[in-house]
This record gives sequence, C-alpha cells and structure tokens, in this order.
Amino acid sequence: MSDGPKKVLEKKAHGEFEFTAYGEFLSYFHAHIDIFKKLLKTRKMDPAKVEEVAKQIKSYMTGNIKKTDQFFEHLPQFATMLGVPQSEVSTYLNSNFIEVLNKVQEKLKVQELDKLTNAPAPSFSSVAEEIVERLQVTHPADFVFVQKGILTVLENPLTGEIIEPKGLMAESAKAALAIPSSAESEKEPVSLTDALAVANAPPVAVAKKQSLIPDRDKSILLEIVENFAESLTGEVLEVRIGPDPKDNPLPEPTSKNAPSTSSEEYEIEDLEFDDSDSSAGGSNVSNTEDDDFSQDIDVDFEEPELETPIDPNLVRLESFSVKEFMDLVQTITGYQTKADQVGYQNWLRGLSEFEKAVVSLRTQVLKEQKNEPVDWNSLFQMMSSKSDLSREVLVGIVKKLKNFQIVKLTLDRMIQEFKKGSPEFMQMVKMAWPHIQKAFFEVPNYNQVQTTLKGILSRVNDENHKRDFSKIFTMALNFIQSKFQV
Repeated sequence: MSDGPKKVLEKKAHGEFEFTAYGEFLSYFHAHIDIFKKLLKTRKMDPAKVEEVAKQIKSYMTGNIKKTDQFFEHLPQFATMLGVPQSEVSTYLNSNFIEVLNKVQEKLKVQELDKLTNAPAPSFSSVAEEIVERLQVTHPADFVFVQKGILTVLENPLTGEIIEPKGLMAESAKAALAIPSSAESEKEPVSLTDALAVANAPPVAVAKKQSLIPDRDKSILLEIVENFAESLTGEVLEVRIGPDPKDNPLPEPTSKNAPSTSSEEYEIEDLEFDDSDSSAGGSNVSNTEDDDFSQDIDVDFEEPELETPIDPNLVRLESFSVKEFMDLVQTITGYQTKADQVGYQNWLRGLSEFEKAVVSLRTQVLKEQKNEPVDWNSLFQMMSSKSDLSREVLVGIVKKLKNFQIVKLTLDRMIQEFKKGSPEFMQMVKMAWPHIQKAFFEVPNYNQVQTTLKGILSRVNDENHKRDFSKIFTMALNFIQSKFQV
C-alpha cells in the first residue's frame, strides 16, 4: 500500500480528534499566510500584489520551515519579502496570531473530519500490512521478546536496551505490581522493570547485633580440656606478654618501609597511566640494534624528493578527540543555560576556522538526529568555498561528531543506570566518575578502554557493586561498538 497523505487529525483514547504534529504545523503555516495578507491589505496594497507576495512567502516557508518553532526565526526574511519593518511585522503578529490561528484550526478541523467521514475504506495487500498501518507500530531491529517475571518486554541483547509494554498491558502490569496509575505526584514515571525488580527482591536480612564479647555455648575450662588435653601437665602456667627474651627475635622493620596491611576505608585515587618509564627504558635497546652501517656498505644516498605539503586541517582533524568534543559541548551548554548570547558570540569569534566549522556542523548533526532533512552536499560546498577547509575535512568532522555524540549519549545513559543503585554505590560512582569518563574518552581504542575499566573494577571490594559496575560497563561498550562508525 502506497503512503497516503500525512495525517492532520488523530483520534485519542477518549474519542476526541486532536491535531497531529503535522496538523499543528499546517495550521501555523496557514495562520501566518492569512496574517501577512491582512497586514498588506491594511497598507492599501493592490490585491493582485498581495496574492503575489503571499505566494512568494508560501514558497519560501515550504522550502525553509519544517517545524512550528521555526517560524519566529525567519521573521527578518518575512519582513523583507513584505516590505514592512520587522518591528511592525512582529507587533502585528503578536496582536493577531491567536485569533487567526483559532479560526484556521477550527476550519481545518471541520475540513479534515469531513474527509474522514466520506473517505473510502482503505485496501490492504495483507493482514500484516493492515496491522502495521492501523497500529502504526513496527518491530524494532535487533530486539527480541524476553520474559521478565510477569512482563514481556523487547530487549536488545547486545546493548541491554529495554522497551517496556504500553497501553492495556502496561496498566495490567501496574495493577499486578500495585503501582498507582496516575503518577502526577511523582517526578519521574515509574519503570515497570524497576518495580518488578523491587517486588521480587529478597527481604532485607536483619543484621544481628554483635557483642564485643562472643557468646559461648560451653565453658572456657571445658573448651581448654577438649583442645589441649595432651599438653596439660599440671604445672603452673606462666603468662608472658610479648616475645620470649630467650628466642632473641630479630628486630622488626620500621613502619616506613613495611607495607601497610591495615584495612583502610575504600577510596578510588587518581589513576595515572604514565608510559614515560617504559618508553625511556626501551630507548637504549633501540640505539644498540639500529647502528649506522653506512660506512661498511658503499651506498649513494639520494636527496629526498620534495613531499606534497600536508593539509594542516587534516592534521587538526586527526587530533580532534572525544574529550575536546565534550568540553566544547559543555561550553555551549553553559552559554545556553545563562542565555548569554553576547558572551557566546564573543567566544565564537575567538575560535579557529576549524573549531567554528565544528560548532556549525554539530548543529546540523543534531537537526538530522531529530529527523530533519540536511543537504550535506550543498552545505559542504558552501563552507569549503568560504573557508580553507576542504570537503574531505568537513566530511571527517561530521563523521567524528556523529561518533562522539554516541559516546556522549552512552555516558548520559550510564548515569541514569548508576542512579538506580544504593546510596553506597552512588558514593563510589561519584569518586570513580572522572576515571570512567577518561576511559570512554579513549574510544575507539577499546583495548585501552577495557584496561582502564578493569583498573577501576580492581579497586571495588564489594562483589555486588563490582558486578553492577561490570554489567553497566559491558552494556555501554556493546552499545558504542554497535553504533560507532570506524
């Protein structure tokens, strides 16, 4: 069955029809056209000219605006096409938009309901096609059905991602797990798998109060007789404290040189991976093996040919790392949080040509991840014509940005998984988090990542905590390797 027109209305569970995201966008589209026409008519413009300008604006919006929140961004272009000062266009929009939008939506809703009422029954080539069309649900790739207690969920065995049941199945599971249907009072929605794990968790063992003096089932005299009957001679026992002077014990080493065996409170220290010793140690060997034999063999050494100059931007691309990407994102987020547009522009001016391209292309990568179309070829052509950056460099930047975005997403997901642990576990996570980040900054050098993570795990004494860390680390690595493009 071929794809039909996009849905403007959809029927909700309570029976009422509401606008879809596309329907909402369509109403905004026509509301802006109507308002611009009214504005031009108030300026006594010729009706034929009004229609011509409206057609021009409609064509511009069709090619450049894809979401409802983008209309405001193009206000300067609208003002130019209308031939009206931007301040006047903005004022007129603010005072008339709600009224016009309500009228447009009311008319659009009546029109679409009439279409739905009189529309012919759809035809399908198979039952499966009808199910997918009516439910608008498809089975995600790489996921399998897994039974978790009373729940049947979809799970990706490689990455550990879980898709929980929804609708009536979810409500039935909530009832079985005694979860309230309305979670308005809660900050976050209840996860069914988490609730199931809590419901099936073994009861917490009540720790028995321990006395400093251990309880004995038998008298101390009877225990001595049973254990040391052959050694009892009837002689008076002489109690000594410390070593027997006759034994001439050797002096104990000072505490400065002796390794400490006292049980200290667990703490993860800074991990340093300095390879300077190993590299320094191997330098002497290389000198002895690679001696200069040019004096023993008659060789005419030719002058080296002039090499093609290396593009410095390619070298810069090679050194562009996950750590640098994360720092850049943190800086941009800081400006966004403060709404500091002036500071952001000043910071942007101080960046190199390569870094400015990274910031610009990251915006396009985020748009594409939201399923918004991006014309990469036109973008690369435009950017390379206005800078010293070649198409090869720009393509390489986009590839790295997409990969680094996967690492960032993985670290964010790990934080959510860690938060499910106990307070003691979270305390360990806080101490280990800088080292965990440092490990994943080495992607795609997975051997180095695993080496660093194993070093972190070796500092964890509690087996339950070690198992939780290991599970989350494994899922994170599997997820990155399944998405990362080498």
